[in-house]
Amino acid sequence: MDIILFFQSTLRKSWRQKLAGAHMFAQERGWFIQVINRFNSPTEIRNALKEWHPVGCLVDCAMSHGAPPDILFRDVPTVYLDLDPACISLEHPCLLHDSAAEAMLAGGELLKLKCKSYAYIGTGKDLHWDRDRLAQFQKDVKAAGNSVTVLPQAGLKEAIVKLPRPCGILGANDDCAIKAYHAATAAGLAIPDDVAIAGIDNDEMFSESVSPGLTSAEPDFEGAGYRLAQMLAKEIGKREEGKGKREEGRGGKGMVEFYGPLRLVKRGSTAAPSGTSPRVRRALEYIRRNACSQSISLDDIITEMGCSRRMGTLQFKKETGRTILAEIHEHRFEKACDLLSRTQLPIATIVAHCGYRSDAFVKKMFLARTGETMRDYRKRRRQRNS
Repeated sequence: MDIILFFQSTLRKSWRQKLAGAHMFAQERGWFIQVINRFNSPTEIRNALKEWHPVGCLVDCAMSHGAPPDILFRDVPTVYLDLDPACISLEHPCLLHDSAAEAMLAGGELLKLKCKSYAYIGTGKDLHWDRDRLAQFQKDVKAAGNSVTVLPQAGLKEAIVKLPRPCGILGANDDCAIKAYHAATAAGLAIPDDVAIAGIDNDEMFSESVSPGLTSAEPDFEGAGYRLAQMLAKEIGKREEGKGKREEGRGGKGMVEFYGPLRLVKRGSTAAPSGTSPRVRRALEYIRRNACSQSISLDDIITEMGCSRRMGTLQFKKETGRTILAEIHEHRFEKACDLLSRTQLPIATIVAHCGYRSDAFVKKMFLARTGETMRDYRKRRRQRNS
């Protein structure tokens, strides 16, 4: 079995998604992917290459600075992921993150709110994707006739309090956005009425850790991992055919591909539905978090609303336009569509993940709503995304 080394940390969900995408392609090719978590020094990289004798390497540079270590990988087919665009490799192909596109997606959700002020909180580490996201957000906000305040790492609460409200804050990633979220709530500000916040990465560890949840733009990390492996297969093929030497003049930008956002996951941190009371907002947030649990019940939601069953059901229908049960089914349906589009899980497993007990009921409901079976829906979405 051919060994592929993936130089990458698996600490964050986004990095694990990249690895999952690469694994999908590896299974098709019969590759074995060995993750190398530590590669901070040339010695660590050389030792890994010497120990494993890989046929190819994938190198994630998302958290690195400066030029790629081309000299270390010169003799091995290699593809870089998320290099700084200012330091593109002349030796190996690169798949780069379109960081500005995610900022445009998440920031656009904030701009829809027509806030009085806008702000950005970065990592404070001068990372290229952080700079790109700030620049894009500044550009979009300026086009809307406003400006962006860059929030400090220290004294964050005080800086947010000084912003004209309502304010829209974009985080460089979900971690940064959550820092702003906690600073705002610690100052007694309401989310999203006083401060609306959006992040990037859609890491549920962060985005679901607060209530209301954090709206976040999700990059296509899994798709990037799959494409990265595809690019490596091409490089390995060149080497095997004796064409490992690249064409003259084909360096730099000619060897670069990009990947961008997959979707925007809207949660309560950017906007509550217009005209909804705090009671119904609590119900909507509870349903969003628990709709796919088989144990969710009407009594749970009424308890969350803090009123009688009759008052709760009538008020919910009046303010949202649908019943509590219909709201639950809507969330389950969206989850089913998402899992069909993004995963290879069996349909029976998807049905269970969405909180249903009956395959037959879900299949009938899905056919009635979409005009096609769950299997045909999955096939069509895959063809569209291929």
